[in-house]
This record gives sequence, structure tokens and C-alpha cells, in this order.
Amino acid sequence: MSSSQIINSSNIDEFGRDMSLRKPKTTKNNSCVSRFKGMAWSDICDFIEEEEERSKNIYEEKKRQEELVVFRKIHAERKLLFQIGEYELEEGEELDM
Repeated sequence: MSSSQIINSSNIDEFGRDMSLRKPKTTKNNSCVSRFKGMAWSDICDFIEEEEERSKNIYEEKKRQEELVVFRKIHAERKLLFQIGEYELEEGEELDM
């Protein structure tokens, strides 16, 4: 058995390092490359634009939901104040009872 076979069989490189202790190389760049591997440049651009559009829509929907909660709170406060006579309706304003 040659020395290179002994080194390879025990998983130690030529410098005496145990290669079984080494972490596999995974970086963010490798994941991006594998994500777009085999795609044409125009497909990559379209994919990224669609992804940005989806995240923008999610952000806008979340913002709209937060505004709706605030408006419902204001409406409930005005309704309560109107019932006890502390709030006057403006012209054209209606409170559903």
C-alpha cells in the first residue's frame, strides 16, 4: 500500500489535516448560482422583477391592513362618543349603528 492510499483512506491530506472535520463549502453565492443555473439572462431578470413585485404587494397589503385597523378604531371611538352626545356628525358623515 502506497503512502497516498493510506492518506486517502484515513481522510488526512498531504499536510496532515483531517478532512472529515472540514465544513462543506456553502456560500450565499453558490446558492444564488444554483438558483439561477440553466436560466437565460432574460428569465433571471423576469424572475427577479416578479419576486420584487410580490414582495411589494405583500408590503402594500400589510400596510393596508394596518390602516384598516386604525380606521376601525377611530370609527368605534366616534360611534361611542356620538352615542353619549360628545361627538357631532359633520355634513354628509354617517355612522352605522
